[in-house]
Formats: sequence, structure tokens, C-alpha cells
Amino acid sequence: MPATTPFLRRLRRATAVTAAAVCTAALTACVAQEGDYVLHYTTYSSPTSDQSVTMQRWAEDVEARTDGGVRVKFHYSQSLVGADESLQATLDGRADLAQVGSLYSASDLSMFTVIELPFETNNPQVQLTAIERLYEENETYRRDFDRQGVQLLFPLPLGISMVGLEEPALTPNDLAGRNIRSGGLTSEALLAVGANPVAMTATDVYEAMERGVVDGYTSLAIANLPTFGLATNTPYLVDPGIGAYASSIVVINSELMESMPPEYQEAIAEASGQAVANGLEEMDKLGAQACEDLRRTGAQLSAMPADDVAAWKERAGIAEGWVNRYSERGYDAQSVLDDYRRIIREETPQSQYVDQFYACLEGADR
Repeated sequence: MPATTPFLRRLRRATAVTAAAVCTAALTACVAQEGDYVLHYTTYSSPTSDQSVTMQRWAEDVEARTDGGVRVKFHYSQSLVGADESLQATLDGRADLAQVGSLYSASDLSMFTVIELPFETNNPQVQLTAIERLYEENETYRRDFDRQGVQLLFPLPLGISMVGLEEPALTPNDLAGRNIRSGGLTSEALLAVGANPVAMTATDVYEAMERGVVDGYTSLAIANLPTFGLATNTPYLVDPGIGAYASSIVVINSELMESMPPEYQEAIAEASGQAVANGLEEMDKLGAQACEDLRRTGAQLSAMPADDVAAWKERAGIAEGWVNRYSERGYDAQSVLDDYRRIIREETPQSQYVDQFYACLEGADR
């Protein structure tokens, strides 16, 4: 049986346009032979990142399911467009598929940023399912995508947010006064406990830690540590209770998708139904590698007490601020937050997934 995803259910309800696509100024996808497509994919990730490997597996699956009729050309590390331009690139013809990060989506896909809210879930699988289900179940959330002329294919995981530190921190208040690399809504959480969030690309964190420019970092998951070399210079790694803090999604130009033959659309949908599981698998590989690296260096792993995290969440009031900010711009943001939380409640008991940070912490405690 083919995978039944929200995307596949939408596809089966849609009226497909079956005429063969041609190269135009509006779309970069070209017909190599009649009925064959080469889709250009833009990403800010490196070729070896878990997110790129997940996308490579998806592309191989699509090519196999279409007998070579749909192929993907990759443009890694912002070589085609910058991360903040990726969604617009799918509309003006520079790309057909794009990795769109929530950190760059406040203006284009405002409701997508609900998944950045801290303290909502510490289960990345649940967060990914919520991203997909919101697209299916919440009209306000989906309208942003429709307005931009893109369809959601699948989300890519990032894991839970950690705090890597030069000196230990047992509670949120222990972060006060420290300069900590951060981004997105996590920065608002840090401000609530008196920390100083510092905007910085992940590639600069290692050197900044070595030079003492920052006292630590967050807005990174354990799977990110091998990529940026941080498992070797982080003596203390703490779960602050923020949980899933961001994600990225793969989107496709809607007109292009609807121009493909129904069997190609079905193949893309079925491959997309496997992508979340593949993404978690690839992320877990890097997380396990990071755990081994941390144990070799003698890094200490810990988690902040649940009561202190709950008090931090209440003090910060970030969800309320998010709703107010977007309600003033005409969004029914409260409905999006309510549905996000409802889906989390529904999905959490059904998921057995454990973030690699917790797996590593449990192993250290044995």
C-alpha cells in the first residue's frame, strides 16, 4: 500500500493538470525528453548534512518510482540563492524545490513559525507530524502556502535545542548575564532569564567559543555538533527544556506540481510520505556520533528541572506574544496555536521517538 500522507490525500482530491510541462521563464524545471522533468533544488545545507542526505534519499526514491521521469539537480550551501530567498526562488523561476527554514519565514510563511515556540514539545517526531497536520487541518496556516504559490512536501527535523556552555548551568536563572549564541524565538526565552542572545551563524560558533566571544550557544541540536566541530570544545551540554525550537520544510512550486502527470504527482507524494522517517534516521546517526564524541572528551550532560522550566515558560510568555503579534496583522493566530497544541496532545502518546540528546544522557547516567 502506498504511504497515505496529508500531501497524498490533498493530491487525490485535487484536479491534476496533465498537459506536458515546458521550460518557461516562470519555471526552471526542464523537460529533458518528452514527459521527463529535471527539478532544481536549492538548499542552505551542505551536501553531507543529515537534511541533505534525507533529500538525496527522497530524490532517489522519486526517480525510481517514476522510472527516471523525475530527477533532481541539487544546489547546496546557498550556491543558487541565499537561505532567505529560497521560497521566493521557487516563484520566480530560479528553483523548483526549496528548503525553507522557519528562521527565515517570518514574512513569507508567518504561521509556519508557530513551530518555533519554545516549551511546546521535546519530541521532534511529534513536531514534524504537527507541521504536516497543520497544513491539512488549519486554514489560516495553509493559506500562507497557497498565497505564496507553493505546496508543502515534507518537513526536515532539527531535534531539540540544547545549551552548550563553558561553565555549568543548573537552572534557567544560571544563564543570566551570559553571552549565548541564539536565534529565532529562543532568543526571547533567553532574554526572559537575563541572558544576552548573540546573533551568529552556526559556522562561526566554534571560533567564538574558542576566543571567548560567547559563553555558550543554543538553537542547535546534538546532531549539529559533528557538522560544526562543537563536540570537541563544549564541556557542558544542557537540556534547558526549550524542546523543538525550529524546523525546515521542502516546498515545490504549485503550478509545476499540478502540471505533472498524475502518476508523477503520486510518486512524489508517496516518496514524501517516507521522508520524515528517513530524516529522523539520518539525524539520529549524527546524534549518536556526537554522543560518542562527547563521551570521549568527558563532556557533562544534564537537564534543567521541570519545575524551573515551567516557571521560565510562564515568565517568558512567548506564545502569547506570538499570537498578539500576528493577530494585529490580521491572522487568526490563536487558532493556529490551539491546533498546534491539540495535535501535540494527540500525537505525543502515539510516538515512541526519543531525541538523541536524551539517549546520550540516559547512557551517561547508567
